[in-house]
Amino acid sequence: MNEFTIYRNYGVLRAEKRNVYTYGKPHVNGVCSDELKVKLPDDCDWKLFENNFGQTMIETPWGWAYNLNEVLQGNESPCLYALDKDQKAHRVELVIIEEK
Repeated sequence: MNEFTIYRNYGVLRAEKRNVYTYGKPHVNGVCSDELKVKLPDDCDWKLFENNFGQTMIETPWGWAYNLNEVLQGNESPCLYALDKDQKAHRVELVIIEEK
């Protein structure tokens, strides 16, 4: 379960000059969006899992779990971004498999 679908949203209010990535559905304030099928890189320590409520979550190497929309970022390309307990930043570039 390393593959999932995200959306590249254009024209989102307060972010008109950059792309905003979302998981699950397009951004409600976006003008239009592209659907992207992405995957975690092969050498990645981050893990996708499904919680008790059926939501897809991501677990970091330091053991914290996030909703994908909390850590999904990027402009030119999508990535996951989070801070560990020492406030050290960690970024994982997602691999785009397919664009629709």
